[in-house]
Amino acid sequence: MLSYLIFIYLFVAGFKIYLAIIDSNFIAEKSQEKPVVLSESEYKKSAIIQIQNHKFDIFSLIFDAFTFLLWAFFGLELLYKNIVVNDTLGENVVFVMSFIIISALLELPFEIYEQFVKNKKQGFSNITPKIYILDKIKALLLTLIFGSAFVWLLLWCIKAMGELWWFWAFLLSFGIILIINLIYPTLIAPIFNKVKPLEDGELKTAISELLNSCGFKSSGVFSMDASKRDNRLNAYFGGFGVSKRVVLFDTLIQKLSTDEIIAVLGHELGHFKHGDIFKMIGISALMLFCMFGLFGNVSPQLYEALGLSQNGGSIIVFMILFLPIYNFAFSPITSYLSRKNEFGADEFGASSKSKNDMINALKKLGSQNKAFPMSHPLYAFIYHSHPSLFERITKLENDDTRRP
Repeated sequence: MLSYLIFIYLFVAGFKIYLAIIDSNFIAEKSQEKPVVLSESEYKKSAIIQIQNHKFDIFSLIFDAFTFLLWAFFGLELLYKNIVVNDTLGENVVFVMSFIIISALLELPFEIYEQFVKNKKQGFSNITPKIYILDKIKALLLTLIFGSAFVWLLLWCIKAMGELWWFWAFLLSFGIILIINLIYPTLIAPIFNKVKPLEDGELKTAISELLNSCGFKSSGVFSMDASKRDNRLNAYFGGFGVSKRVVLFDTLIQKLSTDEIIAVLGHELGHFKHGDIFKMIGISALMLFCMFGLFGNVSPQLYEALGLSQNGGSIIVFMILFLPIYNFAFSPITSYLSRKNEFGADEFGASSKSKNDMINALKKLGSQNKAFPMSHPLYAFIYHSHPSLFERITKLENDDTRRP
């Protein structure tokens, strides 16, 4: 049975490579045609960047497949036998965390290349070695402290909750995910970035009026010093309940006009008004439930084939190792639902100020983020959580969107 899973993993990896190739060919062909959304120079530049990204992804996929085979054929067995002796909770925590940290270390050269070579060459990355190292130290400490605690709780569920442990592990995991989303804007994000209240002025007043008109109660509007790492533009609504806050990247504030920022925030508020956030939380819960239900009932023979005993640590590591297959299977569904939500949010964003402001904001986002405005239909069907810029702008131009 293990041989079938290995075949499926390699098939998925190969299919991902195929998708990257057909999208690269599609973009290369489209880049020779009349530009849409972007200026001619931006259009060609974004095509080059997207093709470079696909080449990087292909190389990463090949490396991931190679490391997967190493883990499957002897790596897991070697790690397990050198750590798990008495099958205690502590030993299993160390086993799982060692697997996670070693996997991260294997990916480190690719991450360094992406940040300091590829992204800098493309004009995105501003990160310095000092910031990068500090980020890694902070992330490692958070992983060791809170990751180990979470793994310990999962192991306890597996050991103490009988045959239905996977159901209780699902409830535990989902609850922790909600807690992380609750505390992220106020406790986690400030660990990595300076987040400060937006200064009084025209922009803050306009945002406050927009939030009030939509009945969106937040703990405030904040700006974040994202530019010390990256030049791309973004904004988000973080947290739940009393912790909800609006966070603007400083790059967004610098590059977009007040009306365009209001349109972008109107788009995000559209997700709030349409209940998209809760819909996606529900879908995530369903995916998590199915994941634990599936991996929680794996045949003991699979663990034996990997050189493992069927215990808590082995179950968690097995889930992590084969998770790419599971995620890829769900990708078309989650991508489709997310794209559907984006069109409605665009319409709401346009109604928050004007259709032209929403279109101009999307064009600037595409220009600054160097995003090619089209993609191969199959690639987009599987991967894209947002419609292409061309699709979004075309739909807005064809809609008679008026301010309510």
